[in-house]
Amino acid sequence: MKTLLLNRLMHGYEELEPVILGLMAMDKSFILIGRHGTGKTKLAKSLSRGFGESSFVFYDATKDDLISIAGIPDPESIKIGKLRFIGHERSIWDKTVIVVDEITRASKENQNLWLEILEERTCFGIPLKYRSIIATANPESYAAAFQLDEALLDRFYAVIPVPEMQSGINSYDIKKMVNLSMKIGDSVTHDEIIRIFSEIKSAHKDLIKENALEKVERYLGEIIPPILEMLKDQNNQYMSPRSYCHILPEVILAIAAYFKVIGAAEPLRDGAEQALKYSVATRLRANPLAIEQHHKAASILLRGGTMKTGEKLRMDLCTINDTEAQLAYITNNWSSMIAELTKDELEKTIRKIYKEINESKNNKALLIMQAVLSNVGYSGDILRQVKGQLNASLFKARRKLLPVIQKYLLTDTNELLGVMKEKILLLESLLKDSKFITDAHSGLVLSKTLIMNISDKYDKPGVNDILNEISMIEFETIKEL
Repeated sequence: MKTLLLNRLMHGYEELEPVILGLMAMDKSFILIGRHGTGKTKLAKSLSRGFGESSFVFYDATKDDLISIAGIPDPESIKIGKLRFIGHERSIWDKTVIVVDEITRASKENQNLWLEILEERTCFGIPLKYRSIIATANPESYAAAFQLDEALLDRFYAVIPVPEMQSGINSYDIKKMVNLSMKIGDSVTHDEIIRIFSEIKSAHKDLIKENALEKVERYLGEIIPPILEMLKDQNNQYMSPRSYCHILPEVILAIAAYFKVIGAAEPLRDGAEQALKYSVATRLRANPLAIEQHHKAASILLRGGTMKTGEKLRMDLCTINDTEAQLAYITNNWSSMIAELTKDELEKTIRKIYKEINESKNNKALLIMQAVLSNVGYSGDILRQVKGQLNASLFKARRKLLPVIQKYLLTDTNELLGVMKEKILLLESLLKDSKFITDAHSGLVLSKTLIMNISDKYDKPGVNDILNEISMIEFETIKEL
């Protein structure tokens, strides 16, 4: 990929250039995730020269308080009912690039202070001049403790993991890093950074004139609803309307402006791909592969096209995480899937569902899968595997449970009455019927699930185990035959 300047500042950061330069040029704030010594502060300080030679300030979120950030409250202004501060060389008032180190470890009080600074661009109601805030965090504090307040996180436009250069590096990498670290002076000039930022801003204006926002709106209209469902299913993660209606479109356009400057063929598509990566996947810790699949399906809208049925199907299928919901989708959309997807795509989808069911050891889902695939007319290898697995499990359950039930019924002196008597007799009749074992009808799912679950739960089930299990089941569950 063609680069503009990051490779002359930090080795290994080339892939991050579009998001970092795009966001900084458009005055957006973001978080860099990486361990100490990976160059986060050096990068921020170098790029800050695009906003003025003396515009950079560094704060430690765990130590710096109101006085070190804003200064001392001026007692004279307080006397007349106003709050003003007596500033100092590190105070925030005249800075344009602010680095906040260890933002995830800031106290609640400090996080509230930074929330106002980010949201309102004020400090205690007094306007600030900054252009961009770059926060940093250690990977463990972000992923494990995750102490950053959700409202504060929601004010950052992206979360960007930086390269740590610990594996896969070679002698060239070391030579390059030593050279960049030890050189006197900087190969990137103040004027060059200003020029690049100006070019990105100009490209952003051109995108707006070219109706890029309308394309982005259509794109987000298709891609956001399934992503919200995916986030909810995966870890009940919340993505605010501010994130997908304000932050995400701005990030797409900012990064797209960078790609327009370097002459990319499809800057909106490239911008959207990186925006989803850093403003959704890493920011909300969502599944990056699923996010990428959503983008591939909907990216045609960024070219001014129309999403076709096949693309919509692909996006839906990678959105649904619950296996039973996936099988229901196949039932309702099988004819479209046959018409729009390739044979390999169909087989891959079905194999993925089968694998997830096996990993979860979900007997009910496996039975539903057999019924669904049989009903839609699928005749591939996965159905043969499902049938073989289920038949083996059900015959095993039959050998385990039927002798115990029959012996109990022959020797019972307790005179089971009512519903329990009917349940045990019906269970016996089901296990004796070989057609029950092999029939894939969906109406048998609940009774077969009951039988398989009892068999799996007990290595050598006794009659009391069986009676206890069926006592907790509604009579209609095993009467469905």
